[in-house]
Formats: sequence, structure tokens, C-alpha cells
Amino acid sequence: MEKIKSKNIAILIGVYEGHFTASVEIVKELVELGHNVTCFVLEKFSERLKKTGAKLKIFSIDKSDLYKSSNSVLYLTITRSIDAILTEAVKNPQKYDYLVVDSLLDGNEMNKIFKAKVVISIYTAMIAYLPPEMIKQYNQEISQLMIPVNKKFNLNMRDYVIMHSVGDAKYKLMLTSKEFHLSGDSLDKSFYFIGPSTIEERPIDESFSFKKDLKKKLIYISLGTLFNNNLDFYKICIEAFGNSEVFQVIMSVGKVIDLKKFENVPKNFHIFNFLPQHQVLKITDIFISHGGLNSLNERLILNEKPIIIIPQEGDQYMNAIAINGFEAGISIFKDNLTSKNLKDAVNSIIINEKKYCKGVQKILQSFKEARKERKNIFKKLFV
Repeated sequence: MEKIKSKNIAILIGVYEGHFTASVEIVKELVELGHNVTCFVLEKFSERLKKTGAKLKIFSIDKSDLYKSSNSVLYLTITRSIDAILTEAVKNPQKYDYLVVDSLLDGNEMNKIFKAKVVISIYTAMIAYLPPEMIKQYNQEISQLMIPVNKKFNLNMRDYVIMHSVGDAKYKLMLTSKEFHLSGDSLDKSFYFIGPSTIEERPIDESFSFKKDLKKKLIYISLGTLFNNNLDFYKICIEAFGNSEVFQVIMSVGKVIDLKKFENVPKNFHIFNFLPQHQVLKITDIFISHGGLNSLNERLILNEKPIIIIPQEGDQYMNAIAINGFEAGISIFKDNLTSKNLKDAVNSIIINEKKYCKGVQKILQSFKEARKERKNIFKKLFV
């Protein structure tokens, strides 16, 4: 990329796997443009940023009680990360021209500590409408966690659900195309569609050993990193495809579920707590997913094939609707999921693969057009 006048940029990169992964390329691109980039990054992700050339401020968080409830992982991780980031910013103040934050963070409030000239948000997911009762529930849970952090830094940070929906950063970088985003035409001019990040190169995980049966279609099933504690869902999958002579199945169930809970596992099933998704997707014929934007993009970009989405929450429903609209896959809402309609969806993908692949190509073309604007958008915003 052509170099431009250098600016000092602080990036508070996402602390969830999907948000972090989607943002890595932005760090790399801003460094290549000649900017001085400082990333505040969770320790477990730091190795993946070292090759970008950015300066890293690495922090860790207390994990002792993260897994006491399903929501604690979501909220406590962000709250403790905010605490660690702001503590570092107060302890070692630096002069920044720009503060770039994940869309879940209240960048304007946090900027009272950073004192950058401009705040920019990175949106790694569509802006999802949430009913008032759900927002109220989130507020009750999150506000209690935010109280000590707000008091410690004399701030009034709003919660993560609200910030993703009504972010007031000066500019917003949306990591998809306007055509794919269901509300693309209704968003104001502060939003810039720059397309999804290219798939991050990662070393081959030699510890992952799996041999594909070339005589069978390979189904890969995953609910991502945040919604995978769902034993009933996995049992439906086993009921649908167990002992099939046509399908071989890989299922990733996350680190919370004990594999011993799966009794009498069919011979054609291979169940893991964790596996390298980027490796598996390259050899996968059918991908059944929760429909997070990161998993969706990896599926479409890595092998240009359709996807089956079982959305679990929020923007995943929007992704499911968009996939249906492009005829690039099939979506089944979780309350309607049965082993029969899951099997029917897989068979439909196989029978009508050409139609669905044509839909995938339309989405990929929209991504390609959006990515063409990245350089000009960065030049316009970071001046």
C-alpha cells in the first residue's frame, strides 16, 4: 500500500475470537500505510499480531470465575479487558490521533482516558435489532459489572449490547458489503463498508489428526466459541446423520462440554472439543454453523460453497436471512430444528448445489467490490 502521512493510532482490538480474527487485517493494513499503530491485545491473541509490525500492549485477565454461568464469559471478559486496558492507559499515557475500538466498546467514554482526536469503531457483525425486553435483561446483567469499572475511572460507559446497536463513534468500519448487510441502505454516512477481512494465514496444526473418507460427503458442525454449550443440538445432529453410509461427520462442541456425555457415538462421527476450523473448512462438503459472521466469511471465502445456518442469537439471525435472500444456503431457526429438517437441508444443498453456489458467488462479488474501497477509505479517515 502507498504510504501516507503517519498518524498515531491506538486499537482496542476485539476480545472475542471472531471479533479479533476479523480485525487483524485492519491492523496490518494501517501499519503498511505507514501509521504508528499500538494494539491493546488480550494475551492469548498476541502471537497472531506480532507479524503485523504494530506495537503491542499485552494484557491478561483473571479467568477464575468466567465459567460460572454462560453469560459470565461474555460480559466478564469484556469488563475485565476494559479495566486492564484503561489501567495501562492511565499508567502510561500516550498521545494518539485516533482511537479505534471494537463496536462492543463505548469508545467515546473510554476516549476520556485516551484523549485521541477521533474515535472509530470496527463492526465485525451486522447491527441487529433487539427487542426492548432483551435489552432490559442485558442492561440488568451488565450494568452491575460496569459499576466498579466506571467508578474506578470516573466514566459512564454504556453496555456492550447498546454500543453495538447505537455506537456514536465518528466513523464506523463495517466488515461486510452494503449488499449483504440487511440494513445497508438505511445506515447513515458515518458507516463505511470495507468488506470482510481476507482469511488470516495460520500455521498448520500438526496435532489435529483426521483422515477424510473420500467415498463420503464430509459434514462439519460447529456453533462457534460462544454458543457451543448445547448438548441437545448435538444429539439432533447425531440422530440425523449417525451411522450414515453417505456422510462422514466432524463435530466441534467447545471446551465446556465433557466428551464423555456422548455415549455410543456412531462410527461415522468424530467429536472434538476444539479443532482448527480453517483447516477443516478447506476439506468440508457441508458446513452446519451458528452463522457468526467470521465462520460465514471463512466458509464462503475458503471454498466458495453454500452454508446451513442454525442461528443462536442476535446478528446470526440477520446473517441467516441474508443467506436465504442470496440463495447461498439454507437457514433453520433453532426452535424449529429437527433431525428430519436438518437432514432435508443437507440433501437439498447437495441436490441443488449449482443454484446455491451461484448465490455464494454473488455474495463474494459484493465482498470484492467493497474491499476495493479499503485503501481510499483509510486515506480519507486517517488524515
